Amino acid sequence: MRGVAVKRLVPCRLSTVELFCKAAETRSFTAAAETLGSTPSAVSKAVSRLENRLGVKLFQRTTRAIRLTEDGSAYYETCRQALSQIEEVEVALTRGQTNPRGTLRLSLPVTYGLKRVVPLIPRYVERYRGQVNVEVNLSNEIKDFIAEGFDLSVRLGKVSDSRLVARALHDANLCVVGAPDYVRRHGLPKTPDDLLKHRCVALTLPDTGRPIPWVFSDRGETWETKPPGSLSFDDPMAALTAALNGAGFVRLLDFTVENEIRAGRLVEVLVDYRPPPQSVSAVYPYNRHLSAKVRTFGDFLVDSARETSTLHHAELAV
Repeated sequence: MRGVAVKRLVPCRLSTVELFCKAAETRSFTAAAETLGSTPSAVSKAVSRLENRLGVKLFQRTTRAIRLTEDGSAYYETCRQALSQIEEVEVALTRGQTNPRGTLRLSLPVTYGLKRVVPLIPRYVERYRGQVNVEVNLSNEIKDFIAEGFDLSVRLGKVSDSRLVARALHDANLCVVGAPDYVRRHGLPKTPDDLLKHRCVALTLPDTGRPIPWVFSDRGETWETKPPGSLSFDDPMAALTAALNGAGFVRLLDFTVENEIRAGRLVEVLVDYRPPPQSVSAVYPYNRHLSAKVRTFGDFLVDSARETSTLHHAELAV
């Protein structure tokens, strides 16, 4: 029986949409051209053709840079998703590949990223060695998935954006902690009002510089109070370091201080006055054809969070 000839796919010329998307991602016609092996003139002309056809301005141009207009951002979101879906389908059809591939771009809160996610990433990379590259951005700012080109983020608290899918990882509790030496010298607070007699380390919001109120709860009643003290930081790790060195009490999420509490370098106080926990979720844009790299990393985070929770409960039972 004669073999069936297999038609080889010949790479097509770069489409106008691909050139536009790369210009949007790099914010430069020159950088887009270098990445795609084209010329700045070709990229610029492709974008101009698109703008003429659509009848809208896609970029604001200056002598130094370009940036998407509001219409351009909306168009880029749709085009990026469409190109991603086409790429996934083509790979599946031509290679039968269902494993993740390409570059996975993550946006993570600084402390949670360092404490919970970054230690896990080498295991994920090893699992799909040679197929997935991972790029991590650590920032406490809430990033725009579309404008910044991220695939997945971790968010604390409720996710209300209907354009996003949120997969619950676990709940996180706010804990008031201090160094054992500080507690020995200044005493143990029995109620939140007792904190007025102590030094406290405040956390400030990076975008406003205002201290974050401390929330307490008791018998169904929840209230806020301003922590007393002369020290404040806009980064939880800095506040943690100050508390470890006797600066006073600090209020941080449990994943930030769990290792220090376990090792006896910090003690938690006012446990009975903890506020309701905050949810921690893996978040990514809604897409009917979810890419394998986002799907597998989301599954990986959920499984890892479940393993950590099981281990924690086992430790408490000992």
